[in-house]
Amino acid sequence: MTLRLSSLAIALAILALTSPSWSQPPGDLQLTDLGILVSTPLAVRHADDGTNRLFVVERDGTILIYQPGVGLLGSPFLDIISEVDTFFEGGLLGLAFHPDFDQNGYFYVNYTRDGTGGNSLETVIARYEVSAGDPNDADETSAVEILTIDQPAGNHNGGDIHFGPDGYLYIGMGDGGSSSSTSQNTSQLLGKMLRIDPCDTATCTPPYTIPPDNPFVGGPELEEIWGIGFRNPYRWSFDRTTGDLLIADVGSGSREEVSVEPEGSAGGLNYGWNCREGDIPGPGGCSGTFVEPVMVYPHTGGNCSITGGFRYRGCIQGLVGTYVFADYCTAKVFFGTETAPGTWSFSEWDDLSGSVFGFGEDEEGELYLLQGSSVHRFESASDCLAGLIFADGFESGGTTQW
Repeated sequence: MTLRLSSLAIALAILALTSPSWSQPPGDLQLTDLGILVSTPLAVRHADDGTNRLFVVERDGTILIYQPGVGLLGSPFLDIISEVDTFFEGGLLGLAFHPDFDQNGYFYVNYTRDGTGGNSLETVIARYEVSAGDPNDADETSAVEILTIDQPAGNHNGGDIHFGPDGYLYIGMGDGGSSSSTSQNTSQLLGKMLRIDPCDTATCTPPYTIPPDNPFVGGPELEEIWGIGFRNPYRWSFDRTTGDLLIADVGSGSREEVSVEPEGSAGGLNYGWNCREGDIPGPGGCSGTFVEPVMVYPHTGGNCSITGGFRYRGCIQGLVGTYVFADYCTAKVFFGTETAPGTWSFSEWDDLSGSVFGFGEDEEGELYLLQGSSVHRFESASDCLAGLIFADGFESGGTTQW
């Protein structure tokens, strides 16, 4: 895996390590519309290849490229509309770039398609490659299916995928909608966090291998499983500074929750569903040892479904260390803060209109919010490393596009 540190990244890392975990967000913090028209954007991802491109994942099965200073490129990076089934909560739901993308051109997608054998849908994790002659165009004939998972219903498909700090691919799976008992059943992949080593080297046995330190290796459980007890981890993320895993799990009738798994965990943890819903007993009527969420909010005032975000690690110093998330139904945006190790609190920052579909980061840790047909960036003119000169001659400022 290639390690690449720009002078800006080094400066931000130093500031993150020397700043408190959270301070007061600046009063002029705002969401700035990038001014691009997209169709149901669910995620924004970056390739960490030094190009600063934003890859916008659209539910219908396309991935678009936004180039700062240029705008939205005219042709999709990837178009697999013909493969994707958007029934109920389905669609093109996730995107992750290989840690060595700038060398091998590999990226991975998570989408749903028509199911087989009586299943409503099936989840597909597939690998694609960039076209040899055009870095802004994926080779749609290069698809390699890594993993397929039957979905008994059209909801609770999960969808997010990320490479962890360890270089392995993590896959968040919902409980299958109509079969909530799957979350505690270790003979099924539904309702789990999965961890695999995708086959991208000559010594790998296709289509993937099991990391040797996965918690259930050698046991009767499915060895792909990293954690159990999820209802629908639709959006989750890794903290790019600490490596911690922050998981927002959609609740049922009462509670929405966020849990944190510290970097270095050995896995095998149980996050509770359907024995627990947030911090209260769940409908399963079961007991055990469960990970307690660090933040929970009830279904009051129209709240109904959490949209997980990221722990901010960009240049707005008052926001550094803050976990930003939202409620899909009310479009309320929340800021979560770690007030002491392992202890969190949160408050509402803004109440937007419509629904919040997802969040995203760029290469420098700046944060984006996806709503309706728009992509918005968190910005502050007064607090963004203003006037700092870097070794490569770059001068920062609140209006700079990275």
